[in-house]
Amino acid sequence: MTPSSPQSRLRGRVEIEKLDYHHYLPLFFDGLCEMTFPYEFFARQGIHDMLEHGGSKILPVIPQLIIPIKNALNLRNRQVICVTLKVLQHLVVSADMVGEALVPYYRQILPIMNIFKNMNRE
Repeated sequence: MTPSSPQSRLRGRVEIEKLDYHHYLPLFFDGLCEMTFPYEFFARQGIHDMLEHGGSKILPVIPQLIIPIKNALNLRNRQVICVTLKVLQHLVVSADMVGEALVPYYRQILPIMNIFKNMNRE
């Protein structure tokens, strides 16, 4: 099964809604730095699955996600940055108030995005 196949989904023994979001969501976000298959696939699919089903469990975990997001952006790898930006987009729309909860962390995240933005102008 390749990462682009329509049936490439993760299956677990526990329903996603029953997972400990304080433990597993930051763990999957740590995987944003991965660039080799299948590790990068597991991390990204895990993130998207948890964000899709997390609802109110996501907001309390935001502070734990900042360092993994910052670490992924600090790699300055275009592929990792693009994936991280897509994950951030999904994160913001995943639950109420998540976008507002990220505001205090802009100083940690935005400088790296500014460097990336300036790289694309050259």
